[in-house]
Amino acid sequence: MSHPPSTWLVDRPGSACRTARHRRVAQRVAASVLLAAALAAVSACGGSDSDAQQPSPSPTRPQGTSTTPVRLPVPDGFDATRGWSTKASPETPDVQAGSSGFPLVAVAPRSNLVVQAAEDASRVQAYDLTTGKVAWTFTPAALSSARTGVFVMTVGGREQVLLARQGKTSGDGLNQAAPTVTVDIIPAGSPTKATAAHHLDLPVPSDQALSFAASDSGFLVGAADHGTYSQATVIDPATGAKRSVPAKEVTVPGCGGSTCTLSATPAFATSAGVVSTYEQTTGCDQWGNGSGQPCTTGFQVGDAWTSTTTAPRGMHTGIPLAVTGNYLIAAWHASDSQTDQPTLSVDSKTTFTVQDLATGKTIASVSCTSADRLTLQPGSAQSSTRTSANGRYLVSGQTAFDLNSRTGRCYTSSASSKGIDFTAVGDDGTAYGLIHTGDGSDASNLYGRLPIAPDGTDSTEQGAHVDLAAGSAKALSAAAEVPIYLAASNGVFRTGEVLAVYARR
Repeated sequence: MSHPPSTWLVDRPGSACRTARHRRVAQRVAASVLLAAALAAVSACGGSDSDAQQPSPSPTRPQGTSTTPVRLPVPDGFDATRGWSTKASPETPDVQAGSSGFPLVAVAPRSNLVVQAAEDASRVQAYDLTTGKVAWTFTPAALSSARTGVFVMTVGGREQVLLARQGKTSGDGLNQAAPTVTVDIIPAGSPTKATAAHHLDLPVPSDQALSFAASDSGFLVGAADHGTYSQATVIDPATGAKRSVPAKEVTVPGCGGSTCTLSATPAFATSAGVVSTYEQTTGCDQWGNGSGQPCTTGFQVGDAWTSTTTAPRGMHTGIPLAVTGNYLIAAWHASDSQTDQPTLSVDSKTTFTVQDLATGKTIASVSCTSADRLTLQPGSAQSSTRTSANGRYLVSGQTAFDLNSRTGRCYTSSASSKGIDFTAVGDDGTAYGLIHTGDGSDASNLYGRLPIAPDGTDSTEQGAHVDLAAGSAKALSAAAEVPIYLAASNGVFRTGEVLAVYARR
């Protein structure tokens, strides 16, 4: 597998989910996690079958971890007596399902590592995925009030761990504490006491907050607005080099029935270049009332291809939702009023496509509706986008694809059922996710975004098990956890500060 299990687009990386009874997230919904990144990791809690195993002592003693690993309640496809965990017991037993949090855990599959960052950004540790032995520890420079995200990126076949923090430098003497974004790039194959191969300090403008957009092969920092970025800086995870990526003029074929020049704004970075989005506002039916040519909303991938040349027939609105490995996932509408953001709803079908990142060729597609009115935004499905290790299955947001048969399925809501936001998928087509529950906020209505609770509130998302081959889905018990990553022989779980890896049955 040439990519991490997920990628995230985050507003101010911060706290991950706490225990299920009382989870606090440092970032409020108003500045929500927007999925897009890069997926280097997802931190999710929730879900299990009715016969989920209850917490009890385990006789297993993995190296470098707790001598008495906790047995989290897990689906019946896992054996909590075989594996390891970082603590002997959770802070509080989970009696409700949990929510995903900011990406403080990432998996480096090529290196067989799972990486965890401390919530206060004081330390990063990499564990052997199989044994739990600590492979290396990285201690970054001190940063106060830090909010943290950890990602795994693959460049040239080599995995790099990227620690991104937003906080303040320490004030001393005549120096005032100042807001900053720091990025440390650590080789996944580091020695026991790891050091950063590259360290970057990015000053934060006084008039705006910066956000991160991470994919499994690119990292972008900038001021975000509905999934696009101004004053964006792209960081090369292989060399640490940074470059400014401003909005640019692009020539768009098939725009309003002809060719037009539009301003394209960066959304996220990939191995094929920066994905930029554009929107036509003149010379077209801006109000969506059927008069004149529909306006074109689309995107460009590097200098390689433009969405209008690969759009499904009759689709004038294209939104790049996520990227993973060699694939880009997009959503398409026939047309939309330029006064509203595109949505997935019951009003009209949305077509979701998996496209070759390098060429734009469509590999698989599926059309879905939803009883929820979910906003489709650039990068919004990044944190819920994964491919199985063998490359056959791909899940993204509330859709799933069998890339061998080039088919897709919808797991969106209807009048009688709720939607499922995916968290993990295995080689056999077994997948897990969180049952979507919206609270009416803009954040909970963002398509593909794994849920984040506002400060001081509880989150009660329940998990689900999905058999992609059969197309069946069932709810798990409210007490249990869903995996955030599936390997052939084990699954990675996280709740509160407990990281656990259990064998698959």
